[in-house]
Amino acid sequence: MTRVNTIALGALACGLLAGCGGTTARAPRAPAGASSPRTLAYLARANRICAAQASRLERLPRPRTVEQTIAYLPTALAVMRAELTRLQAIDPPPGAGTRLNAAVQSMRELAALLARFLHELRYGTVALGELTTVQRQSTRLHAALDSRFRRAGLGRCAV
Repeated sequence: MTRVNTIALGALACGLLAGCGGTTARAPRAPAGASSPRTLAYLARANRICAAQASRLERLPRPRTVEQTIAYLPTALAVMRAELTRLQAIDPPPGAGTRLNAAVQSMRELAALLARFLHELRYGTVALGELTTVQRQSTRLHAALDSRFRRAGLGRCAV
């Protein structure tokens, strides 16, 4: 694999997660009507989960080679999956569950895309043309994920 391809793969891995050395998401804004103590406690708990996940991802060294990307992605995926598990364990107040579930589904899709990408990297089946496709899919999933988390009042979960 050429150096350009290697650099592109490392940059892509960071872009796919949008957690490589970036900053945590902006402060969350509660959705309209979110004033009950239960809703505020739910939002605070979920945003703490996401802030902790973002912090863990930010501490990971940025991959710059295919080998580093292959080492980075399993750890990053484990962090994402742990966040998913914690978010799914929260009992959202009435009306918030649908928004949370939509965001969690987008996060699952992103994790699946990253897992497939990791598999292809490990077995050397990533063609340069696939990088564009994976990047496009990742960008779409990130946009949906961010939008859904923000609508749910979980700004710390958006990247």
